[in-house]
Amino acid sequence: MTVVAVTGGKAGPGATTAALALGLSWPGPVLLVDADACGGDMVPGMLPGRVGTERGLLSWLVATRRHTVMEAARVLGEHVVSLPEAPHVWLMPGVQHGGQAHPLASGGWERLARVLEREPTAGARDVIVDTGRLSSGACWPVLAVADQVLLAVRPTARSVQGARGAADLLRQHLGDLAVVRLLICGAGEYSANDVSRQLGIPVAGVLPHDRAAAAVLTDGAAEGMRPLKRSRLLRSAASLAAQLVAAESTASAEAGNGGAVLT
Repeated sequence: MTVVAVTGGKAGPGATTAALALGLSWPGPVLLVDADACGGDMVPGMLPGRVGTERGLLSWLVATRRHTVMEAARVLGEHVVSLPEAPHVWLMPGVQHGGQAHPLASGGWERLARVLEREPTAGARDVIVDTGRLSSGACWPVLAVADQVLLAVRPTARSVQGARGAADLLRQHLGDLAVVRLLICGAGEYSANDVSRQLGIPVAGVLPHDRAAAAVLTDGAAEGMRPLKRSRLLRSAASLAAQLVAAESTASAEAGNGGAVLT
């Protein structure tokens, strides 16, 4: 199981859009977790008016408050919703606004992190976590157990400056930036290599500016899944998703062979 966290800094291009695009393009079963402590946008974007409050992070926390890690992992699937338009994707809704995040800040993030770190989720699916914009109140325990952290940045001076602050926060909380990669989103005056040199972080991939596709993902625009799947955004996301899965498989194989590269 691979855990990928998608995050952003001030003036970032939108971690939620990137996380949804990757999830819809993922080459296998995947769980999308809306872990934005300030209030998530995944449900309003993908499932407007179709999800109540009985499923999600908060309901799972209440239901598992006396559970072991194994038991909490086993019932995780009871608190997610499926995406009829994408049968391989499940979504765990997050909080609707920051005022609901107290249970998460008071041990909830740690519980979720332990489940993602130690136990396969239902169906042994991979996990993509949308953390929203980084702050002191972000889901740091979850970020700490992620196999890969994608820092979304637009290739503009303003966004790069915000990403620099986000990178400082990541270094402060994670200890280093070993698992952090840049996700270049949209267009700007810099190239991906320029951004990488300025921030000192390698680039994982590039997602194009695609206003119509982004509106479907995060604003609930009624374009439908068929044109969305043909969009530049999802085609690029599919290529990136395949690369991320392959990279994690290679890393796992090397770890299992004592660091030796298989030939």
